[in-house]
This record gives sequence, structure tokens and C-alpha cells, in this order.
Amino acid sequence: MLLLLLLLGSRSGLGAHVSQHPSRAICTSGAPVKIQCHPVDLQATTILWYRQFPKQGLILMATSNMGSPVTYEQGFTEAKFPISHPNLTFSSLTVTSAHPADSSLYLCGASDTALGRDQRTNQKPLSLFPTH
Repeated sequence: MLLLLLLLGSRSGLGAHVSQHPSRAICTSGAPVKIQCHPVDLQATTILWYRQFPKQGLILMATSNMGSPVTYEQGFTEAKFPISHPNLTFSSLTVTSAHPADSSLYLCGASDTALGRDQRTNQKPLSLFPTH
């Protein structure tokens, strides 16, 4: 069995509150897992999808601007992580063939402003726990 942990509830992401479902998913290796993101009280022009492994920082996977193709970060592909953003109040991320290496915390963030590649924050690894 493979355990994918997913965030649930109202959380801040780019100043917006979002609700994610399911809160966690358990599936057999190779099965797909779909994660839903619902911006709360916001017309989300942009949805950002992240993942986080234990004791590591957030990693931006992809950015979805309404009406434009999804922009995937290096190491993430549409074939493995297709994203749907059909309207301003819903987005989904699917892990098409989940394997143990995909076990992670998956998060979405929402914004009512479209972000271009040059407008996103420059990612640097974030250490949540000091290493001694």
C-alpha cells in the first residue's frame, strides 16, 4: 500500500484561503490519486500546486493560469501530474500512477492575479529543521 498525505481545510496560499479534498489518500501502487482544490471567497485566476516531503521545504510543481496552458517546473510533467483548472473556483491535480516515491504532502495555493514565469518567486531550498 502507498500512503499519499494531502492537506485538508482552509489554509493560506498567496493570501487566499483554499479547501482541499481528500485529506489523505491510501492507494495501491500504480493507481491514480486525484486532489481537488477549491478557493474560498476568491475567483482564482492562478492556482499553484506544491509538494513537500518530510523535513523539507515546499517545492513548486506547476502553475495554472486560467485560459493558458499549465506551466510545469523542472522534474514535473503533465503526463505524471495532469492539472485541471476549468473555472475560477476549482482545480485538481492527479498523480496518474502513484508509487511510494510520490508519498508526500500536496498543497495548492490560489491568487486572483495571473502570474507569469518571471513573476513567481525564485525557489531556493528551505530547511525546516536545523541540521547538526
